[in-house]
Amino acid sequence: MKLVRIRFDQVNHDEPSPLVVTVPLNDDKTISHAIPHSGWWGIPKGNNWCRPVIFKPDGSVDFGGDPEDSHAERYGEMQIFDRAIEVGERFYMKDFEDGSSSEFVVRELIELD
Repeated sequence: MKLVRIRFDQVNHDEPSPLVVTVPLNDDKTISHAIPHSGWWGIPKGNNWCRPVIFKPDGSVDFGGDPEDSHAERYGEMQIFDRAIEVGERFYMKDFEDGSSSEFVVRELIELD
């Protein structure tokens, strides 16, 4: 098992934002622990757009938010637990608020010490 930072790049979008999450991977490149893993979507510096993300084993993604936010504003769906994580693989995130889908491609797997 090794700890890796995954960088997904959003594709087919006017203003693409990277999606980054750190996870432990098995030798077969699947996520080794079925627990929530956190990261961020966007660019975490300056006045750039950025939001936290938590990937849960059931496929839901929690973007955090204010207590008054509706369920649809706070959650989406992107299953990263059920398949190998490899550079070039494509994943899809469904937005519960408007039902749209965003496409992401794995651009980097950075092994952490």
